[in-house]
Amino acid sequence: MAGTSVDLDIDVSMTYIYSPSGGGLEWDASNVTHIARHGLQPGDVEHALTNDPVTVHYAVTGSGERRWVSVGPTSTGRRLAGVWTVRGARVRVVTAYPAARRLQAAYAKAKGGRDGASKTDPPVQD
Repeated sequence: MAGTSVDLDIDVSMTYIYSPSGGGLEWDASNVTHIARHGLQPGDVEHALTNDPVTVHYAVTGSGERRWVSVGPTSTGRRLAGVWTVRGARVRVVTAYPAARRLQAAYAKAKGGRDGASKTDPPVQD
């Protein structure tokens, strides 16, 4: 069965990612190792996905798992894209990577500042 995918209207897709169990994002050796291949650490991803991110994409995998792509800034202003899902009562990071220009533009547009980012957002870092 093929998955389905839809780009979200970013004007209405602002979101707050949280774990219903209150325990933060779910990490294990698998996803920590995976994001390390992109030069990232869990703390950076946690900050980006819990610091007023913008969800820019939603897809359903072939197995039926719902996944979202959200973009948010780290504490140093670097914008990351995180792919996440909900498993049980936990929010699990599937992968994360530095946000490509297209995703940064979607984030900036949603934030609505001079360059699309809010006045309190740190500058974009590639």
